[in-house]
Amino acid sequence: MKVELLFITPEAEKLIETAGRTSYLSSGKQGKDTEKAFIRMLIKRGHLSVLEHAYATFRISGISRAFTHQLVRHRLCSFTQQSQRYVD
Repeated sequence: MKVELLFITPEAEKLIETAGRTSYLSSGKQGKDTEKAFIRMLIKRGHLSVLEHAYATFRISGISRAFTHQLVRHRLCSFTQQSQRYVD
């Protein structure tokens, strides 16, 4: 199996904090080094949807078709899978 990181959101913590503070109407409280504490508070309160603003894109190769079916069974993220119809 080979896993490659293709892209990751730059300054992901800052983006998550900005999105979360929009919801709480507290953008004026955002400052240097406030991201981690604010994100911990969001997680503690169960406000997890704002975490979806940040993302990473991976390419995973060298795995079986059965493995890919298990991977996509529970929607934890978005997937684009190589189509056997288009490549065979």
